[in-house]
Amino acid sequence: MATEDTKELEEDFSRREETLRGFYDSEAVELTEEEKSSLTPILNSLKDNEYRYREIGAIAVGGEKRISLVHDHRLDRRVAMARAVRNQVPQDIEQFLREARLTANLAHPNIMPVYNMGLDKDGDAFFSMELIPGDSLKSIIRKLRDGEDAYRQKYPIGTLLNIFTKICDAIAYAHSRKVLHLDIKPDNIRVGEFGEVLVCDWGLARVISSEAPAGYSEVVELDGDILNDMTLSGTMKGTPGFMAPEQTQAYGEKTMQTDIYALGALLYMLLTFERPVEGQSANEMIQNTRAGKIISPRRRRPDRRVPKGLVAVIMKALALDPKDRYESVLELRKEIQLFQSGHPTQAEHAGWITKTSLLLQRHNRVAFILIFFLILLAFVISGNLIAISQEKAEAVMQRKNAEANFMLYKKEQQVTQALGEGLGEAVSYTVRSRDFVNAYPMIQLLETGLKENIDTVKRKNLYEQKGILHFVLQQFNAANACFEEAGQSQRIGQLRALSLKYAELKPSDGKLLSDQQLAEMFNESRTANQMTLYYVYYHHMRRRPASAKPEDYVVLAGAVLDKLNYTKYAQNQPLRFKQGKQGNELDLSRAPYTAYSINIIGVYRSNILEPLELTSLNISNTRLENLYELKGIKLNELNMAGLPIANRRKGSVLHQLAPFKLKKVVLDVEDFPKDTIEALRQEMEVIDAKAAEEPVKKSPGKEAETVKKKEKDS
Repeated sequence: MATEDTKELEEDFSRREETLRGFYDSEAVELTEEEKSSLTPILNSLKDNEYRYREIGAIAVGGEKRISLVHDHRLDRRVAMARAVRNQVPQDIEQFLREARLTANLAHPNIMPVYNMGLDKDGDAFFSMELIPGDSLKSIIRKLRDGEDAYRQKYPIGTLLNIFTKICDAIAYAHSRKVLHLDIKPDNIRVGEFGEVLVCDWGLARVISSEAPAGYSEVVELDGDILNDMTLSGTMKGTPGFMAPEQTQAYGEKTMQTDIYALGALLYMLLTFERPVEGQSANEMIQNTRAGKIISPRRRRPDRRVPKGLVAVIMKALALDPKDRYESVLELRKEIQLFQSGHPTQAEHAGWITKTSLLLQRHNRVAFILIFFLILLAFVISGNLIAISQEKAEAVMQRKNAEANFMLYKKEQQVTQALGEGLGEAVSYTVRSRDFVNAYPMIQLLETGLKENIDTVKRKNLYEQKGILHFVLQQFNAANACFEEAGQSQRIGQLRALSLKYAELKPSDGKLLSDQQLAEMFNESRTANQMTLYYVYYHHMRRRPASAKPEDYVVLAGAVLDKLNYTKYAQNQPLRFKQGKQGNELDLSRAPYTAYSINIIGVYRSNILEPLELTSLNISNTRLENLYELKGIKLNELNMAGLPIANRRKGSVLHQLAPFKLKKVVLDVEDFPKDTIEALRQEMEVIDAKAAEEPVKKSPGKEAETVKKKEKDS
């Protein structure tokens, strides 16, 4: 009988084993080719060479190239693409490609980077470059010359000189690679919105075979036989007004001083808004260039008040003989740095009066004190102390009045400027801003901007930003409406899903989620949305009813602590919170928490545990190294046994514990210096954690003996 039962059990087990094996048979499930392809979208895009670039629109057209805005599907970004205007003759296409290859070999932060070069599906040559939003230097100079206030405030002389030094950096690097630009002019300089300065258009550049100038490190040489355009030999190429005299000659020798002349002309135009050479035609300008007819910047534009030091630098860079110019771009750049730091330039050969004046400007505070002392001493000697005191008091009063009037004037200017900048800039700032603290006024500003006639991309950006602002305020219905208008984007991907879910849980935008619901949101959100959730928490706690109970907040505290510390500790086990006779108690012993505060820099810092209204906290055997992280809560008792406190000296420990107003602290006494323990005992009750464990371990045995004795007596 037993044998038959055993046989039946074995057969039943075999049947179940076959059934279970079917569930885990990986060969039984086969993916379609389309499903396999969907798993590698980036890899697939690399196989599609024909449709890598999608043209969006034209940017600019010149004599040599036409630039268009395109989308690179491989890297999923927008770039600028150049195509040759003259492409009928292979030599023209070759020159276009020479420029691309030469520029690609000049890797410098201030030289336009080239990303790719090739032939499109129609066989036309192209190369792609970085897309830099902003203005050309020519456009900036034109608007400064026209007196536009916004540009005058944005580009004072100091900023223009900083732009110039960045251009010098780019040309100096090119010279270190033995490359001459030969077409330096404002048209070929791009200035970005965030201080980027890029030298573009290296179509006339040449690789020279001379030795590297002093001050440059050795680098890999470029092949001039390939990169130089031999058809340019014996021809005059460049821009009148920026061409050096030797460049206007068909067979003139081009050297690094040729580019230095162009840099001098560029500096001249930055400070005067005019070219250094006058002429009614290009031929007349070329003749004046060859004759060295350079008008001093101060005579050309006396209203600009160009500093003497910079005038001397410009005139030296524009010298007729290349030998009289600066030996290198680095030397020219050093001159600009001397001027910016308040020192005389080498080119002006400053006398003692100029040097003294600049010295006083560099140390104006000391000079002012010294001059004032000498004047006061002279008045003391003259015996007119009373008159001096009266005049001084009157002068101080007048100065205060003048300063007050000046401040009023300045404030009025600022208000006028702010009003003049218009609604568009204010809305643009709101879109770029990540400040969700002032959510309500920003929503109003965005609503005003959406009433304006703006393009589709800007409108979607406004709706996207407005949706996120509604989300942090827990106005999920309003957020869903905005996300619908904004369309799909990576930034609002999961926020949209969360908003849809919690709009169903909380239909009214005027109400708050419960602490439990907000905790669930924290637990299911991704790390990418972490900062947005902190703003949700910020607005939630500001609007949370004062009558809310601490015990209702426990689950939210655990969810926020998990998010702060990148763990799921509280999800796996609830926080050990209880209401004792002496108040609320929380046991976080051995918890993996080291961060306890949400910090929105400059606006908000809050301890997550503060709403629990704790009187006792146990953080023993955790990894917390500094008790300042618990700042914001007041306790009667703190268990800090086994903490890896970095600084255990008396002063540091007392300072860290002072904010809690403790009556009792539990710690490992033997781990702290004796003077630290003595100082603590003067302030509060100190309990040795290791000594307190011994009675607990022995107590079960004593209780067992007591029970046996009672049973024997009975």
